[in-house]
Amino acid sequence: MKKKNCYDVNDVNSAEIPEFVYESLARSLLPVIQKYYESDEGKRAFAEWKEKKEAAAKDST
Repeated sequence: MKKKNCYDVNDVNSAEIPEFVYESLARSLLPVIQKYYESDEGKRAFAEWKEKKEAAAKDST
């Protein structure tokens, strides 16, 4: 039986990304994202996004 490594090609003819790469990326981005959303600018942007989302939901019903 052929040993499969983490860089084998999958059905759509592209390299499969190992799980540890996703985890490493998430661990490096999470503190930056948290810091942004804790800032005044991030809170303001989130509030604007939430208002737009609620307005869109209200308009669709």
